[in-house]
Amino acid sequence: MRLSTRAWHAALVGALLAVSGCGATTANPPGAGPSQGSSDHVDGPVVVEPGEKLVAHGLLMQSAPDRPVEICVGGVAESLPPQCGGPVLEGDFSWDDVAPQRSGGVTWTDTAWWAVGTYDPGGGGDQGSFTLSRPVSADPPEGYAVPSPGDVSFEQLCEDPYIDGDRSASGDLGAQERVAVALDGLDGYVTSWVSDGSSLFNVVVTSDPEAAFAQLRTVWKGGLCVEQLDLPTQAAMRAAQEALSDRFAELRLLSAGAGGVSGRLEVEVVVTDRATVDAVLETVAPWLDPQDVTITAALRPLAGD
Repeated sequence: MRLSTRAWHAALVGALLAVSGCGATTANPPGAGPSQGSSDHVDGPVVVEPGEKLVAHGLLMQSAPDRPVEICVGGVAESLPPQCGGPVLEGDFSWDDVAPQRSGGVTWTDTAWWAVGTYDPGGGGDQGSFTLSRPVSADPPEGYAVPSPGDVSFEQLCEDPYIDGDRSASGDLGAQERVAVALDGLDGYVTSWVSDGSSLFNVVVTSDPEAAFAQLRTVWKGGLCVEQLDLPTQAAMRAAQEALSDRFAELRLLSAGAGGVSGRLEVEVVVTDRATVDAVLETVAPWLDPQDVTITAALRPLAGD
């Protein structure tokens, strides 16, 4: 759950924030309709077919002179040189075309490049191979709809968040930290966020919201809203995440995060081919239904979203 952008709030965020996904899907408030920023929502991901033209966007990296060039997907470690990885780049490519940096035998680009080609999960290295159908470019392919993160609405879930509370308590950082502990032990806890950027807590549960409100009021007198919704609990999300982590390399997962305002498990993979999508949903099936999972991909169809 995402609670604040303030640096001083980092300790609380660490306690409350599950690992966030890096996909391009826009999270929706629980109970809201699908996001307008992406097609990879509750209706399911865009499933790509073998040999379909795909678009990749990332740094280009060659970790050693005798290693293949890769196009990075997922996270990048901001060291010098940076560390990242992805599908092996195959086809017509030359470092002379991209003005690379070089240090300690590593060659890389400081900026991300666009590539169009086909993906082979069995080729190249651990992340497969990406065969170029045209030269890499600093600009996105013509006609490609670049995914946009859109706007996340941190909705306030009730009209009066200070019932049985005290506005002056909102600045009590010690009490805010105690909220983290109380949330983790809350019956039927789903997710939470702050709607004022700092301390107005909005909590979603599957259990009795009045009982949850009363329990939280014992440790927090500031802004508080509690709502009951039929969503997977945080415990179910964590179990699903752990199951996915056991198959991280096998499924070529890039990230898997639960919480946020969507109340869904957000999973990013290299490519949403049918086998990968089915395997992700099968893995989490003991705890989550398909509509509880958002799956996005680093490699997307050339036609865009």
